[in-house]
Amino acid sequence: MTTLNVLYRDVDRMPYLLTLRQCAARHGLELNYLRSGPQYPGWADRLERGDVDVIAENYWGLQTFRAKGLPFVTVASVVSRMTEMLVADASVQTIDDLRGKKLAVRGGGPQLFLPALWLADHGLMQDVQQVVIPDEEVGRWGHWQRVADGTCQACFMAFLYADQALAAGLHEVPTEPYYFEGMNVTLTTTERFIEERRADVQALVNAAFDANRVFKTEPDTVLPLMRGECRELLAEHLDVSTDARVARLYEILRDELADEPVPTPDGVRNALRIIRGEPAGRPQRGTQHYEDDVVPASFNPLLMWDLSFARAAQRARGH
Repeated sequence: MTTLNVLYRDVDRMPYLLTLRQCAARHGLELNYLRSGPQYPGWADRLERGDVDVIAENYWGLQTFRAKGLPFVTVASVVSRMTEMLVADASVQTIDDLRGKKLAVRGGGPQLFLPALWLADHGLMQDVQQVVIPDEEVGRWGHWQRVADGTCQACFMAFLYADQALAAGLHEVPTEPYYFEGMNVTLTTTERFIEERRADVQALVNAAFDANRVFKTEPDTVLPLMRGECRELLAEHLDVSTDARVARLYEILRDELADEPVPTPDGVRNALRIIRGEPAGRPQRGTQHYEDDVVPASFNPLLMWDLSFARAAQRARGH
């Protein structure tokens, strides 16, 4: 059994990560999870220094580091679409009803930029006013309150956090899936680590293929992990007070998961568009810190992906 030190940030992803750890053990890997975030030191710099072996969270922002020459390599991506629903008041029943309306936008992370990209791709960029609502004003994922009080007429809400908005009388507006890489666990390491421990990286990607299948098809495996080891972590952000609530969270996470942990072309393209500063007229970063710089036009995101491990995993499954 060999050990990989894996850095994660978002506790929402722990149900999948614990499933991945269980699957990795069957491939001879022990995954040692280390937390990052505002109250925890490090992120990309820890991967660059070799303090951790793999990041199991962000992709879209890590592009900036690869564009600057840091040798980051992404080997798997378990969710390839925007994991948010459009919720609205009674004045918005269809996407076209957004014209002339105000859209509340969460003031942080990719959620600050994704609505503008979505609006542009649906021909609505010039017809919808975006109103940025910082979490500091309304709480985590609380920008829906500005729709409920009439300030705005719609917003995007993560499926995991939409229940309060729906309970307050807002409703879901049907939309087609919108592809974006980096909304969930993307396994990213370095060129050096791949050279030194290629077999371990292959085992990790094999385990990711197993974990996606297990998570989607074996609730009796995943739910005990959610009710046990990661329940306290989930409680930092989510209601896990009853087993029924835990089961509901599982269903949401299950339905967001891709069948196989590989990226989509549209997802990679949209993540690149955001980090390049598209579209014109999107909300500004303001004073918030991000993996900042817009990448140059010469940056090719395909150089950051090594899908040879995914191809080998598929071959082993007879695909």
